[in-house]
Amino acid sequence: MTRRVVDISSTAALRKVARESSAEKQREMLIVMTGMTFVEQHALLSHSQLEDAKRSIQALFLRTTGEETMLRKFVEILRVNRDLHNAFSAISKVSLRIGTSVEVISKKIHYLHSYVGQLKLTPQESSSFFAPFLSYTHEFGQLTLNFNDRMRHYLELKETEARRLQEFRIAHDASERLRDRLSGHLGQSATGEVESNIRNEVVSTFDYAESQENLRDAERASRVAADEIASLLQRLRVMCEMATNPEMRETGSQNEAGPEVADIFALLMQSMKRHPRLIKIKDFVIDYFKLYQRAYGMFSLDFDNFNKAVDTIASSSDGYFDAKQEDADIRVKLAKLKKIEGLIPFLDRSSVVLKEELQENFQQFSRHMSELISEESTRWSHIYEDLLMAKVSAEADLRTQI
Repeated sequence: MTRRVVDISSTAALRKVARESSAEKQREMLIVMTGMTFVEQHALLSHSQLEDAKRSIQALFLRTTGEETMLRKFVEILRVNRDLHNAFSAISKVSLRIGTSVEVISKKIHYLHSYVGQLKLTPQESSSFFAPFLSYTHEFGQLTLNFNDRMRHYLELKETEARRLQEFRIAHDASERLRDRLSGHLGQSATGEVESNIRNEVVSTFDYAESQENLRDAERASRVAADEIASLLQRLRVMCEMATNPEMRETGSQNEAGPEVADIFALLMQSMKRHPRLIKIKDFVIDYFKLYQRAYGMFSLDFDNFNKAVDTIASSSDGYFDAKQEDADIRVKLAKLKKIEGLIPFLDRSSVVLKEELQENFQQFSRHMSELISEESTRWSHIYEDLLMAKVSAEADLRTQI
């Protein structure tokens, strides 16, 4: 793999400081320039971040720590967006089933109107049963269409809420991880104005208050939509009660939702006594009563099952998002993240070694640093070869300064 040549201008200030400083400063510059070279070769920081990161080991540590946290947060959000899409694709089958049911009901209602239009009803037959029956059917059909639309909208809102929940968890975890990282040796206290400014900037970047507010807004919108659907289902339930044999009804159902609903079952029974022709088609009418009962029952189950499925995803997200098949974009970012994860503990450890080995000259410290990079079972073992190459490049730059 061809490595990008380090921009000379990005290390010019470091060389100048090294020329004018003590042996201790030269040793620090070797660490900083090794880290800078590694960062530039793998494009781990932006140009502006590099400019202040090159000032000291602590500045470089703080910058890479902030970038590591940001990158990890971004990777997790990418994962969530993709995996939630897959999860809700399965849940959306509920909406598809509802849509299919509503389409069937609409066709049935259309056929009913056509059939009744061909009966050549008398005014008495129309007023005693068919007019209220068609009015009842029209309202039921409109409610089912409304239910279908609201469920589609509810699905979108629950997707958004699930994303906001995961984003809040990710932001909260990132903030906690950053706090733990900055409580270590290099992050504990800023040694200068530049380091202090960087630390404050990095910490403020991971305030999760905004993601918490976004989650509250999404939860509020979902609750409103759910309450509206529940009210609509209650109205359908009352209508179905009125298409039920009175002996099988729940008491007080008529008073539970909206305007009074015509007792369509009682009207049918009364009209059959006055209009014998209705007896011949009573089974046809009863089939519509059954259709409405089944529709309401299925809609209620779909709504309950949908909510349970969404709640399961939200409550068990840690398990749900395991064993992912990464896409290319996530793999690239994970590779960069892994390099930063190795660089941060290396810088932290190097700063300790720098203070411990005050009696070493530059050559001795250089050998000691190579040994440190090559140690086995360290948190930077996976990048030790790249670090050694960066150290060789940085040392050559320091040794050849004029």
